[in-house]
Amino acid sequence: MGKISLALITKNEQENIQICLNSIGCLADEIVVVDTGSTDSTLEILAKQPRVKLFQFEWKNDFSKARNYAIDQCTGDYILVLDADEYITFGKRSELEKVVKQNQIGRIKIVSKFKKDGEEFEAISYISRFFPNSVRYKGAIHEQLNSNLPRVDMKLTVSHSGYFDKDKSARNIPILLQELEKHPNEAYFHYQLGKEYRLSKNFKESWTHLQQAYELVNHRDAYYNKLILELLQTGKELVDKETISVIHKNEQILNNVTDFHFYKGLFYLDYCLKHLNEAIPLLPKIEESFTACLEISKKKHIEYLSGTGSFLALYNLGVYHEAIGSMVKAKRYYMESARFGYEPAKKRLEAI
Repeated sequence: MGKISLALITKNEQENIQICLNSIGCLADEIVVVDTGSTDSTLEILAKQPRVKLFQFEWKNDFSKARNYAIDQCTGDYILVLDADEYITFGKRSELEKVVKQNQIGRIKIVSKFKKDGEEFEAISYISRFFPNSVRYKGAIHEQLNSNLPRVDMKLTVSHSGYFDKDKSARNIPILLQELEKHPNEAYFHYQLGKEYRLSKNFKESWTHLQQAYELVNHRDAYYNKLILELLQTGKELVDKETISVIHKNEQILNNVTDFHFYKGLFYLDYCLKHLNEAIPLLPKIEESFTACLEISKKKHIEYLSGTGSFLALYNLGVYHEAIGSMVKAKRYYMESARFGYEPAKKRLEAI
């Protein structure tokens, strides 16, 4: 079976790089690391790794250029790409070899931990990271593989700590604005910029770019679901009525996505609180949305944010019933959520 190279780019990753390298095991025959200007002890750590082939590359505000330079240094038939703040938690060499045999692109499962309002959450996504040496990246940020080869989800799981308690929008927004100057009608860049603005709590700018992405996007695009979820989250923050139209148009397309019903429920909850005069006909939609999360989770479904099909939906059903004075039901839902170990549910139970 063909030779596999790991391609990694680094900059000031002294806290993560050793954990990442320790997780590789026999998955790769060669480890190529390209450093883009570390000023901490990353280079010293790398210098002590016998398996690492270390190269330097001047950072040009373009992730594709750095990644493609790393691939150029690899001698493997297939390339596995990781970030330095990621580490493999599950996966066998045979899983990679299966993809090599079929000449496909492998998508790895990435579990990202992040904090929001002091709470810890876990998001799951599948990203194309294993591909033939002939394939290269395009795009200065949130770079994509430039290939039409078939893509397949692999049984390879990676844990990502990069966004935990960190805000990378100060780095990402200028690069995305630069890309949009070159490609003003590129839906993907508008989507990514809208997401960055939401994370930095600039909701008006977020809404503007997400709406532009929505007008330009094709619903078959790989990120379509996530674009709609971004619109719902920003629409909730702005309590924007246009969000209702986005919900109606996507009921069928995203029907099996627990996150869609979850964010829909959160939107209606906030909307009803702010527009009491319009709230009466919309009130049932709150309960319907969170209940749908639980129903969908029992069959084949998509769940990006862990808990939207279980403890998060149960907790918010508790919030809804507490708000309308239905305390018996509220307690029941809080108890069910608390059984999953969800701390806010335990706190509500103590308080009521």
